[in-house]
Amino acid sequence: MAIKSVYWPQPEVRDDLIHVTGNEHQHLRVSRTELGECVELFDGVGHVMTGEVVEVNRSETRLKVVDRRTVPPPRFEIILGQALIKNPAFERVIEKAVEVGVTRIVPFRASRSNESGQGRETRWQKIIVEAAKQSKHYHLPTLDPVTDLETIARMEASSRVVFAERREGDLATALTSAPVLYLIGPEGGWTSEELEALEVRGFGFVRLGAHIMRSETAAIVAAGLIAHHLGVL
Repeated sequence: MAIKSVYWPQPEVRDDLIHVTGNEHQHLRVSRTELGECVELFDGVGHVMTGEVVEVNRSETRLKVVDRRTVPPPRFEIILGQALIKNPAFERVIEKAVEVGVTRIVPFRASRSNESGQGRETRWQKIIVEAAKQSKHYHLPTLDPVTDLETIARMEASSRVVFAERREGDLATALTSAPVLYLIGPEGGWTSEELEALEVRGFGFVRLGAHIMRSETAAIVAAGLIAHHLGVL
C-alpha cells in the first residue's frame, strides 16, 4: 500500500516532531493511521518529509521526522486552458489533469460556457490538493482565477494548441517545445468566431480523432497525449 501523504504548506518542526491538526489530522484518523506507520508531508513546492507516527489522539497526529528530501520541479510546464463546463465535469477535469501532470489550470469563459465558476475556487483548490496527494505530485499545480478567452489567448507559451473537432491538425507538429498551453472548449463546442480569433493569435489546431468527445474527456485525453509526447508519461 502506498504511503499516505499530507499537504502541510508551512510545517513547523520542534524537536523533530510535527503536530498535524485540522482536516489533515482527521484524514489520517479516518484512514486508520497506526503508531509506527510512516507518513509523507509535502509543502507543495518540492519539500518532502517522512514522519513516523508516534501519537494519534482526538486533536492531532504527532510525527517524528525520519527523512527529508527535495523533489525537483516538473521538467515541462503543461498549462490547461479549460472552458467552464458543468461543475461535476469540471471537477473531474481538474482531478485527472493533476494526476496526468498538468502544472497549471486556467479556467475561462467561452461563448457557450454554461457555468460561471463563481464561488468554486476554494473547492477546486481542494481537489487539486487531494489529486496531488493521491498521485504524488509534490509540486502543487497552479489554479488561476477565472478569466476570458481574450486574456488566455494572449498568454505566452512555446507551444499553443487548440483542440477542436472542426479543424484538422497533427499534435506532433503543433508541439514544438514546452511550455505547452492547450485549450479545451465548452460542452457546446467552439464558435467559428472563437476559432478564427485563436487562429489569428497563432494557435495551432489539433483534432482528437474522427469522433467527438465530451469536453472533460478531451481535456484528459489531450493532457495524456501531450505528457506522452514530452516524455512525462
